Amino acid sequence: MNKETALLYSGGTDSTLTACLAAKQFDKVHLITYRRFGLFSITNPLINVKKLKDKFGEDKFTHTTISIDKLFKKVSYENFLANLIKYRLSLLSTCGLCKLTMHIRTIIYCLRNNITYACDGANQGMYFFPDQMDGVINETKKMYLNFGINYFNPVFEFEGPQDIDFSDRLHLERLPVFQSEENNLHAAGWKEKTTGYKLYSLGLMPSENVKGSKLDRQMQPRCFQFILFNIWLHWYYLNSHTYEEYKELSLIFFKDKIATFTKLIAEYLEKGKKGRLSNLLED
Repeated sequence: MNKETALLYSGGTDSTLTACLAAKQFDKVHLITYRRFGLFSITNPLINVKKLKDKFGEDKFTHTTISIDKLFKKVSYENFLANLIKYRLSLLSTCGLCKLTMHIRTIIYCLRNNITYACDGANQGMYFFPDQMDGVINETKKMYLNFGINYFNPVFEFEGPQDIDFSDRLHLERLPVFQSEENNLHAAGWKEKTTGYKLYSLGLMPSENVKGSKLDRQMQPRCFQFILFNIWLHWYYLNSHTYEEYKELSLIFFKDKIATFTKLIAEYLEKGKKGRLSNLLED
């Protein structure tokens, strides 16, 4: 059994099932929740942290909340106008850059605590988020490996949610991937392959699918920037671009971002407090 892993933990169904799977593989799971300006109800994940500890044991998990406000501003707004002209992404990149910031800070956490594994609840059903596209995930894995850390996604192959209440369903239906999911909605065994169903079978959720529900909103932090991202992507960007164009450009953009911050992490390791990244880490 591997000793320890870090887990980017939102408290939602995907990251909570990831925690369950990690608990069976690792001696200790470090649940990390991040806070910044624009995120609200940061204590919500404590609901499922308690459930996890009750089921797997108090010593199996640690839970830490870390501020990333300064780092997020650096990741999001460095060379903003130049990037806007070059990539034409505008608000399209907001959610992905937030997650990239969390990955950068997780790498620092792992290096400080001698942890060589990190994971999250990335899921193929959330394909409109740049950070959960397979190409961007592969680049993220390379970033972790640069520092001797193995990043993995235990629930990526699980089915997406049956009810996408948090998205504009009317516009999502134009996307090829979503159409495929709709065609297989009632396929035999489909429901049993969702993260919600797995958690329900483990006794950690009151129903088979809580995504988009009131309970879901009570379990994890809320982000109103997500609303802007959703409106911009589905009501504007995808009216004039295909999903494949969106996916391709997102990969180029995030590959460049990852390369920039991989260098800054390496500089931090070499120079410590003299590195440019040091002043952005809110310890």
